[in-house]
Amino acid sequence: MTGIALGALACLTTAPLPADSGHLLTPAQASIVIPPGEEAMGREFIAAARQQLAFVEDPLLVRYIENLGQRLAAGLGGDTDRLRFFLIESKLVNAFAGPGGRLAVFTGLVTTTRSEAELASVMAHEIAHVAQRHLPRMMERAARRKIPTTAGILAAILLGGQAGAAAMAATTGAAMSDQLRYSREFEREADVLGLTILTDANYPADAMMDFLKRLDQESRLQSAEAPEYLRTHPLTQNRLGLVESRLRQYGDAGNPPSLDYFHARARVRALFESPQSGGSVAGFLHEAESADIPGARAARYGLVLALIRQGENARAVETAMALRADYLEYPLYGIALAEALLAEGRALEAVEVLESVQEQEGFAVIAAYYLADALMKSGQLKAARLSLRRALREAPENAALYKLLARIEGERNQWAQSFQALAEYHFLRDELERALGHLRTAATHVGESAYLKASIDARIKEIEKNMAGRANG
Repeated sequence: MTGIALGALACLTTAPLPADSGHLLTPAQASIVIPPGEEAMGREFIAAARQQLAFVEDPLLVRYIENLGQRLAAGLGGDTDRLRFFLIESKLVNAFAGPGGRLAVFTGLVTTTRSEAELASVMAHEIAHVAQRHLPRMMERAARRKIPTTAGILAAILLGGQAGAAAMAATTGAAMSDQLRYSREFEREADVLGLTILTDANYPADAMMDFLKRLDQESRLQSAEAPEYLRTHPLTQNRLGLVESRLRQYGDAGNPPSLDYFHARARVRALFESPQSGGSVAGFLHEAESADIPGARAARYGLVLALIRQGENARAVETAMALRADYLEYPLYGIALAEALLAEGRALEAVEVLESVQEQEGFAVIAAYYLADALMKSGQLKAARLSLRRALREAPENAALYKLLARIEGERNQWAQSFQALAEYHFLRDELERALGHLRTAATHVGESAYLKASIDARIKEIEKNMAGRANG
């Protein structure tokens, strides 16, 4: 956690909060509590963050991070369904928990971890910070010390580096620097509860220790600045000793390596890392021949994506066909084949593949997204729209579906519906001002449709009320 939320939380009014220390919740007591004012501030925080950080919108990667986060939070009580998980494109090895239950991991963290358990251990730690209400407790501490928390602090953390340091110096100076990190006590609390969250989700407890020790060791060996995650979650011998002592309480989870994790990691590398680093065709080819079975399968999948990125679409199709033929039961390979076919301009074949993927358990919504894209590219606009509408009934908070729907409605010259869908996309991204602007534009294109006008007007009023509540929160 970077402490990003302190400035954003400055105007929140909450019930009296516990003292800075000695308030470790037991697993039975742990619960996610997100008051309305904090929810509103979380929206504002993410909207600001999007202006300076590159949030990943790839549907498959977003789906993976959200599913992993929800799996970890499932054992907690309270508002777990209101937690929001994000992936940010950055080489930084980092993660943070912002206000309103907004949690994010960086792609650099995904590629640095060696297993899903290691990635889960970091996310469990961040979820524990939310469950322990550490941000509101830090806010109260700042208030008691009469230290102002301003928007400059938010900018300082978001900008980072020299610009961030300058922004912080211009606002609060050295006194505020203490507020930008969790205390040792808060880190201890998050470690203890995080281990419970991790093991309750059937991950091995030692994954947390393995990752932290390796990260610390690698940073020392490289004689370089510590990774961002260690700077914002500083390691101490006492902290490491506490985690190590706690490990004896937990047995081995013994679950097999996660294919989903290895494929998500390969997708991150193929889409976001340069060919000179981890995203090269040659690198994936080598791994496919030398890695163990999960790693080799993921490498073949990454190879398909790397070939597409490199423009070798025919070779990507051939590689994807072979991979799918070997593992017909795994829907992700069908989507990879469809991606290669679309890149090759073979949209009708992609439609056929995706229709079969849609029938496989657990992939209906994500397949519907790619199917709608393929249908649109093959000129079947009505069918594409129908595919998305069906998917939205199952996943009404999926922003990617609305973004594609806006494009399809635009291709159909249905401008009111296009701007209406675009508004929902921005609303789900916590960009309420932009959502309101698109709805007002939509209202100018309704024509003679009284129903459409009424639905747009009602949504405008709803968002205006939401924004007013945020302003008064």
